[in-house]
Amino acid sequence: MKKLGIGCLVALVLLGGLGLVAAYLIYDRVYKPASEYVGSFKELGAIAELEREVKNTAPFTEPADGELSEDLVERFVAVQDAMRVSLGARLEQLKAKYDQIEEARKTRGNEASFREGLGALKDLTSLLVQAKRAQVEALNAAGFSFKEYEWVRRQVYSGLGVVVSSLDIKDLARAAREGGKQVEAGLGQVSERNRELVRRYEKKLREMAPLAFFGL
Repeated sequence: MKKLGIGCLVALVLLGGLGLVAAYLIYDRVYKPASEYVGSFKELGAIAELEREVKNTAPFTEPADGELSEDLVERFVAVQDAMRVSLGARLEQLKAKYDQIEEARKTRGNEASFREGLGALKDLTSLLVQAKRAQVEALNAAGFSFKEYEWVRRQVYSGLGVVVSSLDIKDLARAAREGGKQVEAGLGQVSERNRELVRRYEKKLREMAPLAFFGL
């Protein structure tokens, strides 16, 4: 009976220890990240408001063949150019953070890049809001709806063999609040027509990849 009592006591201690470990993991992976960046979440709320200022709200259906047109590519490049001009020297700040996240992913894996991405919320909040404002203005000038632009962006960079949609700032903020992780996007099937259309803009588009990486 005495041995049984001791066994129960040991079990309770072990369960209590496991409970503390679980509580710590929940705090470290869920609550702590969200609490550290709560101020950034509030500021990034402006992004959703800005997106509602896009004038073209027509429904967009993705082409079944997934192919771009020359006009779509030219309009997309015009939007990217407008954002580059609007951000000016601050674009280098965004590029530096992009390089930092990519280095973390290559050397320490996706979990590390997710942590670096969370840091971007705190370090780049005002810049990301500024970039979103410039994007909305450029979308309106080019006549894009937001859904159409997102599809074109994905097809354009897929044509270059570049995955850029893994760290959309809205998704990142939501993932951090919910304790989740970013979802890595794949290239999917890319048509030769798309590759040909984007090739002429390759140098410029690769330079602008940090904008697309942050969902811009």
